[in-house]
Amino acid sequence: MRDALLRAGDRPLLIMGERRRSGAELEARAGALARELDAAGLRGRRIGLWQQNAFASVEAHLAVEWVAATRVPVDPGAAPAEAAAVFAAAGVDAVVADLAHAAALGGDALVHDDARPTGDGGFAPVAADPDTVLHLFPRSVEGGELRGVPVSYGNWAARLDQSEALLRDGTYGPPLGADECFLTAQQVMHGTSMIGTFPFLRLGLPQVLLERFDARTALDAIVAHGVTTTFFVPGMVTRLVEALDGRELPLRRLLYGGAPFPREELLAATRALGDRLVQLYGHWAGAWPISVLSGADHLRILREDTPIGASCGRPVMEIKLRGGELCVRGPMVVRDYADPDGWYGLGDLAELDADGYLYLRGRLDGLINTGAYHVYPREIEEALTALPGVRAARVTGEQDPKWGQAITAYVVGDGEADALRAALRTRLAAYKVPKRIEFVTALEPR
Repeated sequence: MRDALLRAGDRPLLIMGERRRSGAELEARAGALARELDAAGLRGRRIGLWQQNAFASVEAHLAVEWVAATRVPVDPGAAPAEAAAVFAAAGVDAVVADLAHAAALGGDALVHDDARPTGDGGFAPVAADPDTVLHLFPRSVEGGELRGVPVSYGNWAARLDQSEALLRDGTYGPPLGADECFLTAQQVMHGTSMIGTFPFLRLGLPQVLLERFDARTALDAIVAHGVTTTFFVPGMVTRLVEALDGRELPLRRLLYGGAPFPREELLAATRALGDRLVQLYGHWAGAWPISVLSGADHLRILREDTPIGASCGRPVMEIKLRGGELCVRGPMVVRDYADPDGWYGLGDLAELDADGYLYLRGRLDGLINTGAYHVYPREIEEALTALPGVRAARVTGEQDPKWGQAITAYVVGDGEADALRAALRTRLAAYKVPKRIEFVTALEPR
């Protein structure tokens, strides 16, 4: 990665509005932060990250990697209490944050912000063991214990390799050219990082970085900068299509995934975008992606009466079904989760048809997939029962046309639903707050 940034030299690789960050500038600023982390004794340690999308957030991701450490990123939309709980449960030795999030933590963080970078100057990255955890992706904190996905340096490299290969070989549409530009519209800590943000940096290709997603802002950026590739969740695709207003887009590939796509919205998006739509199905502990529904498949869905619109496409890695559970194997799979033969059961029940298309048929556990976020019910139950007047709570995911699954809480206790939701927003990220709360006299046994 560092070599790619140095080769890019003065060419801009990151764009935010009128601002640019060249490859050389990225290398210098990431290197300066890495040097400061190293001087603070944080080589090989756990380092929390809490930043809104910015040049500084990309630099911080790189700097942690360059000191062979483990990054523990928290979504910038998380409540301060939730961020603090994640960092405490993860046992981080330091937190790197932008100015706003450092203030929310009470100033107990190393500030690295576009307005206040840590310094300037290069740093030769430290070699890391491929089995060392690079990206500890937090899921929830339950009983003070962090439930997270430990993606190793080897896993990370394999995922970037896979993303580059699929961009180059035409799986995602036209093979990658020299005039490509990516749009990072989701927060860097999420799957977009492995699919586009860091692959494009490593390829020495430019990208536009949005502070946060807004359909009209995204459209303006796509048109103004000739964006050819991006990754959205389905709801973002729908909002983009609704905002199009007849505009022609330079996009060659609009990759999407992370949640179910309601059929009517999928058809409307395909009418507007055609074979530029490509669906990815992935899993943090397994791989991103596991399977791909191609642009040609989308045109087929639009023109034919075919069931593949409900599928995840065809696998792009080694898979098998074991007792109906989808299992994957390969260098992208987190070793801690795999059996001695390297197979990891994802917890997704699946079927494979005669043409090789993969269909999901439910979950083996209680994991809730809501609006492309994976949520564990127990974390929300613990937050609810910590509130005054709540004696017991049960949280489930119930089918919803907009969210895929809507988080629903059944509560034994006193109070009002709106008051409980308001209290939860001080403890949890907004996407974890139940869409529906129902008061009951007792809970059914599990």
